[in-house]
Amino acid sequence: MLFTSLKVRILMIILSMGLVSIIGLGQLSVLKDNHHYMVMLCFTLNVMLAVLLAVLLFKRILYPIRQLMHMADDFKDGVLHERLEFNEKDELGALGCRFIEMTEDVEALNKGLLERDALNRVYVSASAALSASNDREMGLSEVLATLSIHLPVFAGAVCLHSSTGSNLVLVAVHELNDDAVVQQDFLKHISAELDSLNRIMSLEYLSDVELFMEEKTDAIQAECVLMVPILYRQEKLGALVLALHQQLNPQQLDFLHKLVGSMAISIKDIARYEQLETLNSELEKHRKQLQQERDNAVKNSITDGLTRIYNRGYFDLSRKGFVQHARRHYESLSLLLIDIDYFKAVNDTYGHPCGDAVLVRIAQVMKKSLRETDFVARYGGEEFVCVLPHANMLQARQAAEKLRVAIASECFDEMNGKSVTISIGVSPLRDGDSELQAMLERADKSLYHAKATGRNRVVCDTELDNRV
Repeated sequence: MLFTSLKVRILMIILSMGLVSIIGLGQLSVLKDNHHYMVMLCFTLNVMLAVLLAVLLFKRILYPIRQLMHMADDFKDGVLHERLEFNEKDELGALGCRFIEMTEDVEALNKGLLERDALNRVYVSASAALSASNDREMGLSEVLATLSIHLPVFAGAVCLHSSTGSNLVLVAVHELNDDAVVQQDFLKHISAELDSLNRIMSLEYLSDVELFMEEKTDAIQAECVLMVPILYRQEKLGALVLALHQQLNPQQLDFLHKLVGSMAISIKDIARYEQLETLNSELEKHRKQLQQERDNAVKNSITDGLTRIYNRGYFDLSRKGFVQHARRHYESLSLLLIDIDYFKAVNDTYGHPCGDAVLVRIAQVMKKSLRETDFVARYGGEEFVCVLPHANMLQARQAAEKLRVAIASECFDEMNGKSVTISIGVSPLRDGDSELQAMLERADKSLYHAKATGRNRVVCDTELDNRV
């Protein structure tokens, strides 16, 4: 211990230098006495002392200083893993050892920061996977896969309360035993612990890998099984259960807490989204139902309840537009007024139900015989009206005759296989007609003439003009 102090070493070097000086003076005195062998001895001793001083100066002072400078350069360049040996026997050695300790502390801190940064990137990635998908099972499965890559996790499961809250269900799994009995036993253990769990808990009795893992991983032994409650504002949504190769460090545990918090928010958001989707689906269903009811109401308001063709009210609302459209586009237009011959006798002979069946059948034949663009309506009682766009007098007469023949060929079981006939009055649009009423009046006169002259026939208003 006497020579471990740097001050003592420097003092010894100074004393040695003084001794060399004294020897040098002795050499001078020897030279005066002409003792040459003494001169050689003193010179050799002087050289040896000088070399010894140089070695001591390099080994004890200059070399440690160079080592410290080298470590300082490495520290500046970020190289923290290289270590140099120092003997803590003097102040320079102690300084080197302290520098090494400081380097190790900085390296440990840097390693911790890198690990924290890596965990933060994993957290961002897992949170993005949760928020990017509205599929809860898919998002949570991606999180479990991510945890198995960046943490010492070789199996995991996410258990959530069912919609009724009565029991736990497995929502996402990673390398979990797919045996139904094993999974039910697993859920029973988790459910029993979750009721009183508010923090991370180690489940020692679940460390048996055969209970938790798939058969292909039977050789792996779990260091521990962690159960983390998934809490959202003190509401227990479920639990995250992880089987680990090794214990987690504090940074990893802190990361796991943050991730579970993010999972809770995402699970709650997805639940709200699913509720919103359900409400939207129900609203859409009600909207369609209301729309259908509205359409039915509109259709019933413009449709004859018996024949299911347009009624008189809708004809009266639409009649103004027919003439205006024909005038605007310089198109022809014709009107048919139809009456069933001897319809009162049908009702009196076969009854009103039979008369209704005749009306329905005739309406169907009219819709089938005429064009889709033709307007067909029940005008009243046994009378029907048809408006034929793009039809001149000749075309209207041909359509009326086709219709008359089609109805006359129909046989009615309600009338013991007999048929009925119709009479039709035809009136085309004339230059002086400003509305449909004029055509309707001429068609009515033509119809009256058809019935007066034998029924089951078609009469055009031009025929009446020729008679006059």
